[in-house]
Amino acid sequence: MKIYDYYIIILASLLLATVVILAALDETRLDFCFSICFIETLILNELCIYFNPETKRRLNIVNYILFVGFLFIALAKVVEILWGISVMETLRTTIELKITGML
Repeated sequence: MKIYDYYIIILASLLLATVVILAALDETRLDFCFSICFIETLILNELCIYFNPETKRRLNIVNYILFVGFLFIALAKVVEILWGISVMETLRTTIELKITGML
């Protein structure tokens, strides 16, 4: 197996174990779960620094996308603290309404 195959297996196993543990602890906050998975992905990407430049560039694109998601969650928390508007709860309600409308 190539190093890329090991990377995918390790990342998938790590994220699966994290989600199972968070589910067992009855954690329902999306921001917390996303942040933990984001940090794990960044750590694993930095441990696999010996990938060739093309692969590192592609992994950096994934890191940037995950970072944008992290910034959205951080900004949503700031809005909630400053103005009392729960962006995450509003988003959750909107998604639930759309899913219910589809069914």
